[in-house]
Amino acid sequence: METFLLVLPVFAIILTGFVAVQTGIVGEAITDWLIAFAYKICLPALMITIVSQARVAELLDPAFWAAFGGGTLIVLFAVMALGRRWFGPDRSTLTIAALAAALTNSGFVALPILHHVFGAKGVPPAAIANLIVAGVLFPLAIVLLELTRAGDTGRQSPLAIARQVVTNPMVWSTLLGLALSAGHVALPGVVHDYLQALGQGLTPAALFAIGASIRLRDLADDAPRLIALSTIKLIILPAIVLGASFALGLSPLWIVAATICAAVPTAKTVYVLAQQFGAGQKTAAMTISASTLASIVTLTLWFLLLAQLFPEAFAQGN
Repeated sequence: METFLLVLPVFAIILTGFVAVQTGIVGEAITDWLIAFAYKICLPALMITIVSQARVAELLDPAFWAAFGGGTLIVLFAVMALGRRWFGPDRSTLTIAALAAALTNSGFVALPILHHVFGAKGVPPAAIANLIVAGVLFPLAIVLLELTRAGDTGRQSPLAIARQVVTNPMVWSTLLGLALSAGHVALPGVVHDYLQALGQGLTPAALFAIGASIRLRDLADDAPRLIALSTIKLIILPAIVLGASFALGLSPLWIVAATICAAVPTAKTVYVLAQQFGAGQKTAAMTISASTLASIVTLTLWFLLLAQLFPEAFAQGN
């Protein structure tokens, strides 16, 4: 019950955003504004202040990279190998479906949730999960989709892909925080307080925007594939990451963080990629909405399970 009460405000904010849009209290347009504010302003501010104070050795722990990144890659390539019967012969659509099952919204959902539950200690693992998603998996996704466009003259150059990665707010702010930490550079007090004040806006803005972005009209049909992709994303992927994290000897808090980072909904960048490559837009949109809505239940269950398995992680939280 204590764990449930701890995470209840998180899902209450998500539901508030959903209800506010569905009842017309606020318009759908607020979603884009809130996402821009949270993603481009609040998130980098929080990342810089907390990552700069973390230990570099902990942030670059290969076990965490292997558990979270490896688990994601297993799911990605498994769906690509086995999903042809579900999604047809078109390789671009199949790749988008695999990305929808594997790419996780660690920066916009997991980070504010872990920050709420564990305070500053919950941010470093989410920051590294962000770096893995944005700096490794996102470029890989582009490469995989480019490979499906044989003979297409519109392919992106490696330089363009690198520019997309480096200018991502999750990436540059994490790298800046890592550089400050490695150089033992402390932020001036007034700068730290300024960034900390901005960072405090991440949790309410991001979670409200996530709820507001749920589109029930995206769930109108294709239930079997939606259920399959959402189950893989919200249950199978985090289970794989949990097992790998435990086997690789991560600390309890980092096991919990890795699992939650894997258990959050599909990243919205999957829809951006679907639009960019002109394939699987409907599958991407439906999976994002379905996994976001279903995660209100599944994330609660994951937190309850993890609190039973690793009570010491929650004891050292906020």
